[in-house]
Amino acid sequence: MSNWYSECSPLEKRTFWASFGGWALDALDVQMFGLAIPALIAAFGISKADAGLLGSVTLFFGAFGGWLGGALGDRFGRVKALQITVLTFALATFACAFAMSYTQLVVLKAIQGLGFGAEWAVGAVLMAEIIRPEHRGKALGSVQSAWAIG
Repeated sequence: MSNWYSECSPLEKRTFWASFGGWALDALDVQMFGLAIPALIAAFGISKADAGLLGSVTLFFGAFGGWLGGALGDRFGRVKALQITVLTFALATFACAFAMSYTQLVVLKAIQGLGFGAEWAVGAVLMAEIIRPEHRGKALGSVQSAWAIG
């Protein structure tokens, strides 16, 4: 981190790391999922197109998650909404490990997408509200780099 980070208040730093951590874990899931696809094809006897649909469903529902996250943030506050969205993503990700069928996995990946899409939207808005204007762009850009770290 450069000098801008040392100038941040404890609240700004906590907000930064909460968003950074959430986005890094989202990226980790997406990247690790690619490694699991061959095992899913074998376990469920699905085609490559069906396996591709799993990733597409997650991303498609991520767009709806962004809208949902905005509504949650407006209704319950950004911090509570971020907690809800991280929990939704985490629980859906955990549940994916126990999916007994392809259909169950599709539904869980959709819920996971809602969670991560909402998390991205809420985290970005929360940072924009908490981090002072002179550091906001640097902080948001740094959080975007969490995708590379995840």
